[in-house]
Amino acid sequence: MRSEKIIFLTLGVVFFLSSCSDLGFYWQAASGHLDLLNRKQDIQELLASPETSTELKRKLKLVESVRTFAVVRMGLPDNSAYTAYVDLGRPYVTMVVTAAPPLELKAHKWCYWFVGCQEYRGYFDETDAEAFALEMKQQKLDVSVGGVSAYSTLGWLNKPWLPNYFSDPVLNTFLLKHDAELIATLIHEMAHQIVYVKNDTAFNESFAVFVEQEGLRQFLGESENSTFIEGNVEKTYQWYLSAQKDRRLFRQLITTTFEKMEILFAGKLTDAKKLRKKQQLFAEMRENYGNRKKDFEVLSYDSWFAKKLNNTHLLGVRRYHSQVDKFTRLFEENGQQWPKFFEAVRKLSKL
Repeated sequence: MRSEKIIFLTLGVVFFLSSCSDLGFYWQAASGHLDLLNRKQDIQELLASPETSTELKRKLKLVESVRTFAVVRMGLPDNSAYTAYVDLGRPYVTMVVTAAPPLELKAHKWCYWFVGCQEYRGYFDETDAEAFALEMKQQKLDVSVGGVSAYSTLGWLNKPWLPNYFSDPVLNTFLLKHDAELIATLIHEMAHQIVYVKNDTAFNESFAVFVEQEGLRQFLGESENSTFIEGNVEKTYQWYLSAQKDRRLFRQLITTTFEKMEILFAGKLTDAKKLRKKQQLFAEMRENYGNRKKDFEVLSYDSWFAKKLNNTHLLGVRRYHSQVDKFTRLFEENGQQWPKFFEAVRKLSKL
């Protein structure tokens, strides 16, 4: 009964704040999120249950150790977030639609009440996402649809005066990852609770990416954190370093093509010629990847390059990493001290 009241109250707020044109989107967002919350299981109860598999218990204990480290050693928020678990029964949380003009490297934005404008639109149901993507394609935009494995409410529903029912849970999609990726994902999502800048996706994601990278490095650097890691910490950290190297190589390929596209789109060719040259650049990028595949150590991007690529794919890579170097420098400037760094980021976010 209590859950039903919460559902109706939440949906009532959504209806009140939404325009008619957005009502369907907000309805699916609210109902999808509430469905997720209704599946929550307390992690402590799962750990105590003899029906919980040994591997799930190991992963959940690793989550607990990461969460404790993030709170105690990094100063990330200590609240009820990530103390419960949800198995969605699928490998993604939401399907995200992104769009961009075909001859411009500028992401299309959608604006939402409270959170501002973002460069993506998320759906809990894949059919809904594909239907919306079709609408965007009919507007002659480059469009892509992809599943995401992490999801949070940016800390807004993790307040101490709200019931634990609302707090963000650990998802099965987190646990499908390599241990190093699981650790990084949890720290990344917790970092979003520190600061959120409306209408600036690149700032928000680059900040969280830096925090996850440095937090993971520090976590794996302490031997007492090895208890629940599969294998040993050194091998896990080496895997992560190899993965980072692979990602840098991937981003280099993307950046090279991105810069060529910028020059192409700013040039004086006709639109038709630009579109043909654009496809040539994508073909060239695929070929370059094929020539460099032997240099990738632990990650494969075969499925990414097998897609029908367009501007949204280039923008998606840039979105998460365009400002990471800025936050790296800021961390160094603040003596590698998390409290000072977070305060500096908050000040930066208000400029």
